[in-house]
Amino acid sequence: MKGTLIRYSLRVKMEDRKTRIIETIWLFWAFHLVGFVNGIIGPTLLDLQHFVRATLTQMTYIFFLQGAGFIIGIVVAFGLERCLSTRLVMTGSLLLGCMVNFALPWGTVFYYLATMFFIMGMAKGLVDYAAMSISNQLWPGEKGAPFQFVTLGAGIASFLAPFIATPFLANGPSAGDMFSGKINNHTSQSPVCIEGDQSQCNTESHVQYAYVCIGILSIPPVFAFAHYHRKRCSEPLITYEEFQHTERGSYSTRHYVFFILLFLFHIPVFGILLAYGDLLTPYGVTIGLHLSKSHMAIMTSVFWGCFLLGRLINLCFSGCLSNFVLICLNFVGLVISCGVLIALGDKYEVALWMGTAALGIFTSPYLPMVLAWGADYVQLTGGIITACLVASGLGEILVPFITGQSFVTYSPMVLMYVISGTVAYEIVTFLFLVICSRELVKS
Repeated sequence: MKGTLIRYSLRVKMEDRKTRIIETIWLFWAFHLVGFVNGIIGPTLLDLQHFVRATLTQMTYIFFLQGAGFIIGIVVAFGLERCLSTRLVMTGSLLLGCMVNFALPWGTVFYYLATMFFIMGMAKGLVDYAAMSISNQLWPGEKGAPFQFVTLGAGIASFLAPFIATPFLANGPSAGDMFSGKINNHTSQSPVCIEGDQSQCNTESHVQYAYVCIGILSIPPVFAFAHYHRKRCSEPLITYEEFQHTERGSYSTRHYVFFILLFLFHIPVFGILLAYGDLLTPYGVTIGLHLSKSHMAIMTSVFWGCFLLGRLINLCFSGCLSNFVLICLNFVGLVISCGVLIALGDKYEVALWMGTAALGIFTSPYLPMVLAWGADYVQLTGGIITACLVASGLGEILVPFITGQSFVTYSPMVLMYVISGTVAYEIVTFLFLVICSRELVKS
């Protein structure tokens, strides 16, 4: 009888684990929305600019608005979780993301477009927080691998977004008149079809269909989490109050200094990615190489693909190397990448390709890996993770916006200088984190 009960208990645990794994796969799919939002703007920015007849300076405000929406989305999700089911929040957030992608490209006024990107940023923040929270609840004792797996969804989607956009972009002369403005006191040349025969160039943009495709791909998780909302209401895993209670701890002044440094470190973690991914196409088109938009869309896709590859590589090596060693190795790679992009990126196409690929690989691990490294010294709560996400949201506002404004005002090479300066900031901040962590060990 006792053996039968043990076998029954084991079977129930196996079934429960299987259910959690399946829901985690749906979280992985849901997180694609975050990646689509990150990866789609860069390749489509110039066509959208022409579509709403705005200046490049005006278009840089999209970065600011989307980042602001991202922060608001995180804060709203954090509040809604206290009165609503997290899975219901996820369902509504995904639905909002689908609707805004369907609606975004149909307005021909810049202010309508800017409003849609603000709402898209909100949907991204809602989904980001809800996915992390649900993953925390599903796997309270083994968060590392599930977190890495769920966030891979964003990497895959960022990689796919430029490929989705490329068939709908205009490549001919009619799409190039947005460069008629001045950049750094230089008026751009008359647009030309770089890709070959003028008669074979696509001069009409259908950029709106790229966003419709993204909306369609984001629909299935809406129904999945509506189902899980009903299921978890009758079969709860752990209540939010219990989850928060298990994570509470007492902290000293050194702990709070460590948390502040974590917050500061995470400000540019995503901002550096979005600034480079969003402005890589304008950079490639306007520098001396005069590369085409479809060419740069492929390069942007390579950048996000290498970001995904970098996460996979770091995940594989995490079993044999410590988080600290991996973080340091990635910083070395970042320094080399920035050196190549500054010295050679505007002169040789192969250097731009290599520098872009390396930048994607070595910027990939910092949000999950630095938090995992920090967990060796402090007890991380949901509130602290939320604070780090808010910090990354501030970076999504500041880094792309400042870079975009400087890009237009001064020179396209500002992109490489800002990226390099941001990397230097991350290295210095992490150095302070290491010093603080040693003080925590002593105490």
